[in-house]
Amino acid sequence: MNPVDFSVIVPFLNKEDTIEACIKGLLDQDYPKDRYEIICVDNNSIDNSSLVVHKYPSVILIQEREQGAYIARNSGVLKSRGDFLVFSDADVKAPRNWLSNIKLAVDKGGFDILLGWYLPAGSARLLKIHSLLVCARLKIAVDSKQPDMITASASNLVIRRRVFEKEGLFMRLPRSEDKYFVLRCFEKGYNIGFDAGINVLRNDITCLGVALLKNFTYGYANALYIDRPLPLVEGIIWEFIIKYFPVGPGLLLFPFFYYTGYCCGRIRRIYEIALKKIAHRPKPGE
Repeated sequence: MNPVDFSVIVPFLNKEDTIEACIKGLLDQDYPKDRYEIICVDNNSIDNSSLVVHKYPSVILIQEREQGAYIARNSGVLKSRGDFLVFSDADVKAPRNWLSNIKLAVDKGGFDILLGWYLPAGSARLLKIHSLLVCARLKIAVDSKQPDMITASASNLVIRRRVFEKEGLFMRLPRSEDKYFVLRCFEKGYNIGFDAGINVLRNDITCLGVALLKNFTYGYANALYIDRPLPLVEGIIWEFIIKYFPVGPGLLLFPFFYYTGYCCGRIRRIYEIALKKIAHRPKPGE
């Protein structure tokens, strides 16, 4: 088969309520239809998600029986033929110019990895302000080459095929492997960019409570699998607090939940290390 510019990889697990909107958005791109492919990876769904995907014969559907989002993404990579692997999620809706904007960005910047941005589906003003804060943080991280500030998300992530060929696939971690992969590539000198014009709508972020819980989960996972917390970057936070006062102070909830999760993850990590040491301690008389 002939190569294409982009392989869009979408893993899913029980997403029958959102995956159709995701697929429709991808099929409606203003990019040449013969220059990109859509690969959906069913990771053991027990609902009607696969039946929804079957309605669209141009979408490639594969099965991955081993559980794990990054295992599913790796399966998509192995089946792909695009020069760039574009990762998204089944509860994400891409605007019509998404791939066109990605093409413009990678052609202009020659990027090996391109980070995108997200817009929350929830209407709460604090959610939208936090999304702008994430955007500002990513721009600073890339422009000033501060990898610890990276908040890479596989819901909107572009990686050149040759990077996978050289570095290997995603590690088989339950969470945060997207960030860990980008961190490793950052430190190895790959050309990594960020473009605020490449954004998607995240239908999984429906309200403030969901967003805060996700921040807790990100912190917890970073402590367990990466062991590198995000820096607080107080200057940016206070700038947004002042600019968007009186709603702005609510932004402090996001680092609070993140670092609470991180501390819980560190406690679990220390506990697991202690258990391993006890298990390998020589018994009396050995």
